[in-house]
Amino acid sequence: MKFQGGVKAAAKMLAGLSKSAREAVLETISKKDPKMAEVLHKSMYTFDDLQFLTPMMMIELLRSIKISDMGLALRIASPELKEHILKNSPRGMRQEMEEILLGPPQLASKVEEAQERIMVEVRIKIDKGQLIINKDSSETYV
Repeated sequence: MKFQGGVKAAAKMLAGLSKSAREAVLETISKKDPKMAEVLHKSMYTFDDLQFLTPMMMIELLRSIKISDMGLALRIASPELKEHILKNSPRGMRQEMEEILLGPPQLASKVEEAQERIMVEVRIKIDKGQLIINKDSSETYV
């Protein structure tokens, strides 16, 4: 039987572990292959996963990033993610993001850089327990 996993499958499994178990696995991997540990850490959560943030978590995230980065990052986001973020943003922030979305064309590399800057902050907040990516819609966070 051929293994059908890869980095995405491994990252998905890691994301499902408790914080302490995830840290232990990543630390073990890091001792043998630091680059792989970094790739796995970055792959556990993607920009599209922001659609699983609660409205309060979304506001917490928006307070800690540049709104211009989010506006730029949303240019290549799915319609569902754009709607979720804009719907759960305070009016002033939403207006700023919409201005950037409707503004002049931007280089794809600039948009990807904005997404990565946001995801760096997301990963920090997840590691601190300030954000939770809840992909299991049967569970509710309060």
